[in-house]
Amino acid sequence: MSGADVDRALALVDEATIVADASSLILAASENPGGTEARAARALVAIASRLGGRVTVEDAAPDRPNASVRFGPDADASGGAGLLFLGHSDVVPAGPGWTHDPFSPTVVDGTLVGRGSTDMKGGLAAVLQALAAVHRIRPDVPLELLVTADEEDLAIGMAAHLRHAPRPYRACIVAEPTDLATVVACRGASNHEIVVSGRAAHAGRPEDGASAITGAAVVVEAILADHARLRASASGLLGSASWSIGRIDGGHATSIVPDRCALLVDRRLMPGEDASAVLQALLTAARPAVEALGCTVEGRTLMAMPGFTTDAAHPLVDAAVAALADEGHASPVEAWTAACEGGFVAEHHGCPTIILGPGDITGQAHQPDEHVRIVDLGTASRAYVRLALVLAGDEPTPIP
Repeated sequence: MSGADVDRALALVDEATIVADASSLILAASENPGGTEARAARALVAIASRLGGRVTVEDAAPDRPNASVRFGPDADASGGAGLLFLGHSDVVPAGPGWTHDPFSPTVVDGTLVGRGSTDMKGGLAAVLQALAAVHRIRPDVPLELLVTADEEDLAIGMAAHLRHAPRPYRACIVAEPTDLATVVACRGASNHEIVVSGRAAHAGRPEDGASAITGAAVVVEAILADHARLRASASGLLGSASWSIGRIDGGHATSIVPDRCALLVDRRLMPGEDASAVLQALLTAARPAVEALGCTVEGRTLMAMPGFTTDAAHPLVDAAVAALADEGHASPVEAWTAACEGGFVAEHHGCPTIILGPGDITGQAHQPDEHVRIVDLGTASRAYVRLALVLAGDEPTPIP
């Protein structure tokens, strides 16, 4: 890689175009649950085609498409698949409390406001601009952006992608919002439904029945005890696994002993943990006390997303930190409190993976007036250019 190549590629990155492309993606509302990613995928295809990318669209479900955008050859001279960027096209529901229409993007005080501006349509626009710039200067370098559907819910888009054979990517960069930190470790996530079944009876004689809500309270106690145990052993960048009870639904009326109570539960996973095994361990611990009340308890895993770790001393991490430093931005090496689909890619394709993107996942995403700093969109895109060119080298060779 020559300094002249870097300078020529950086000169092709245009912040105003990134904002315009991000705005087009925001306008294509893709709320999940409750919507479809089809409009967002069409907007993405239009942008990528304009920039010279080759686009493949595959339905994970009706009107729920994945999109793959490639620049350059499918493989480099050594047979490698090049650099993979990963993102998603869905956004969480807008909800109330917005100052502006959430799907009419607005520029306010140097920020782009709209649902998905941070998570993660701004990041997608920044990646596309970077890949097009690198391709103009180094057309021999294979580059790809994979954009999945349904990342915010059950990950059916990633499930569809995993049905394809693994490819020898040299690295994966997940363009989720990290506030431009270089994230090398990410916990996985799993969603579970736990159902307690009891026996209905008249509330005037509750002992004739078995309250499923009382049984569910035993399950809640078991969850809280296991959460405390996990937190007590927290260590390292990722800390520990965790439990969170998101919803409880049970009973019919105050005059009826409830015969059913369902819990929806979030369990964050450490890399290597199996979501089904975690659920079964919880049920095994809670079952004797639940059955002592005359109830039964069963559960099922609705979604499981693996975590990942990449050695902080890996060349990919060094290159990412250096790319941000060259843009005048210090990029701390961190773990992420959220979850993402990078673990699927690291596990399936066997490539080193990091998360690096514009926007703040905790301070800007998933809330009213979601926004991203425009200067950060530009910084991210230029850093992606630098990173892609460094990893490509003078001639494509695998990263160790």
